[in-house]
Amino acid sequence: MKITPLGDTLGAQVDNIDLSQLSEAEFAALYQAFLRYKVLFFREQLLSTDDHVALAKRFGELEPPHPFFPHLPDNSQVVVIETSRGNPPSQSYWHTDMTWQAVPPKCSILHAQYVPEHGGDTIWCDMAAVWADLTDEEKAELRQLDTIHALHAFEGSRYDHQDADGQSVVTKRAQDYPPIRRAMVQTHPETGQDVLFINEQFTRAIADWPEAASQQRLATLFSQARQSKYHVRFRWQKHSVAIWDNRATQHYAITDYGDAPRRLHRVTVQGDSAQ
Repeated sequence: MKITPLGDTLGAQVDNIDLSQLSEAEFAALYQAFLRYKVLFFREQLLSTDDHVALAKRFGELEPPHPFFPHLPDNSQVVVIETSRGNPPSQSYWHTDMTWQAVPPKCSILHAQYVPEHGGDTIWCDMAAVWADLTDEEKAELRQLDTIHALHAFEGSRYDHQDADGQSVVTKRAQDYPPIRRAMVQTHPETGQDVLFINEQFTRAIADWPEAASQQRLATLFSQARQSKYHVRFRWQKHSVAIWDNRATQHYAITDYGDAPRRLHRVTVQGDSAQ
């Protein structure tokens, strides 16, 4: 197994390995790389659905079926992210997966089935590095703050439709996921790193702050996280795999490929502590 770092703190490509046949020693080394680099990339991985699910289970218990995204007919824990002719991708946002639920996921494993010849990259951001670069005064302020995370951007999206009563299915299901209040700064449960645990899609406000001041402060922090020095960018190829630590990163899918056919399968692992 060859691990090639792609940045100082974020991202590594792993070669000379078959994810469907990992020994215990190989998985132990891979897991340490996952914690160290936060997102790992692999090429030419011929994973069956069973292989994909089995790999995810080595990281922990799987998330239940996603309440909005489509999934494979024979396995509801495998989300299908697909673009087809006449069905372009929805608007993309920087986000950390599912921070609108009580315990956000630990990690996800995304496997490319087929991708456009050009475009469709994904960028990840190291939110521990963003936090580390803040001033001591900023850190002292932010440690005292809570944020509100809530569903956003699924209503009216490609994942929404009207039920028999003419009501948005997403809006009705969203009632099961009321806004969540959580500390802005989280300590990673395994590495001990402090993380600025906010994201542009689901972090809606700073708790107990006036709306204008809240949005202004969040915008400043989001702008900090948009700096390329915190990022790693991955060019997808058929059968590529990405595994990322959802507790320490956010990511952004670049939708620059129109409605060119693109299909990826995602399996997500439950979080191991309330954040």
